[in-house]
Amino acid sequence: METIQSPPRLRNSVLVFRHDDLLQFVSLSDLRVKEFRATDPVIELIPLVDGTRSVAELRAAFAASSDDDPSTVDDCLELLRRERLLCRGESWAGDTRYARQGLLFEEFIATFDHLPASPRQLQDRLGTAKVVVVGIGGVGSWALHSLASAGVGRLHIVDPDVVELSNLNRQALYSTADVGQAKVVAAAERIADVNDGAVVTGHRRSIQEVADLADILDDADLVISCGDDPDPFTLSDVVAESAQAAGVPHIVGGAYGGNIGCPGVTVMPGRSRCWRCIREATRDDHDRVSMTTVKGRTSAGGSIAPVAGMVGNMTAWEALRVLLGLPLGLTNRVREMDLMSLEWRIREVARREDCMSC
Repeated sequence: METIQSPPRLRNSVLVFRHDDLLQFVSLSDLRVKEFRATDPVIELIPLVDGTRSVAELRAAFAASSDDDPSTVDDCLELLRRERLLCRGESWAGDTRYARQGLLFEEFIATFDHLPASPRQLQDRLGTAKVVVVGIGGVGSWALHSLASAGVGRLHIVDPDVVELSNLNRQALYSTADVGQAKVVAAAERIADVNDGAVVTGHRRSIQEVADLADILDDADLVISCGDDPDPFTLSDVVAESAQAAGVPHIVGGAYGGNIGCPGVTVMPGRSRCWRCIREATRDDHDRVSMTTVKGRTSAGGSIAPVAGMVGNMTAWEALRVLLGLPLGLTNRVREMDLMSLEWRIREVARREDCMSC
């Protein structure tokens, strides 16, 4: 049996209510409700499980109000632990910048047994991580901002473009003063203001083939493709091939449009569907393979800041889950969101029979 942390404390996200002898625990973190019948002395014990009293002190408090065996306290604590209502591990004691983030990490630790018991260790995972972001425009600039804010320590940004006035309606890192400046330079300056602990390395280059990215992926923990040069699909293919060859997790294909938003697909080499399986599953939508193009897209699609921010931040959230070892949401499927109804369309993707990558 796992040892109860001493002093034990209920999770910050857990609310407790009572009606007569019924105790109701509501875990806001993972949307669970647990109900138990309890005596008055046990109900009176619950507010005392706040991390300020040892198990021995809780037993003494219980004994002062009840003739029941003090071992009842141990049984109650074990039940709370088993139902994941108690904190597991240490309280946050790191940099004040990440104090609220540390509270969230405490919730993750209480939910997922495979995580280390120290929220500081989770923060350190981010601090030592290297993430490559290819394309720092609409989606990429928002994703980069969120990763830096969260404390990702090494950020390599890849983009050939300069800031244009038309970028400013949706690209989070730039201002009018940056127009005409290389995006990788302007973005690095802005990130230094957001989090001076992040080391940003800019690469002003166009990614046309695997060799263009190979040197940047050395010791990378994750690469994210958010660009559209020469076009989103070609770039995603190159990034995916590069990352697959290097064994680096990658998020590819993040895009958005006037009505549909797609946060992309996460590929964990050897553990999830690969990008080629994703492409094979979607390339013949509506029997297009058998058709010829009469009219293609004549210009870039429309975009607006809330949509770019939504897709970019969902991408960043998935990226942080990769780095922290949390369950992922964008593997083995394609997700599209209807921006009017905010409803998801989700398609599971099967492995190709002859795929050697998945």
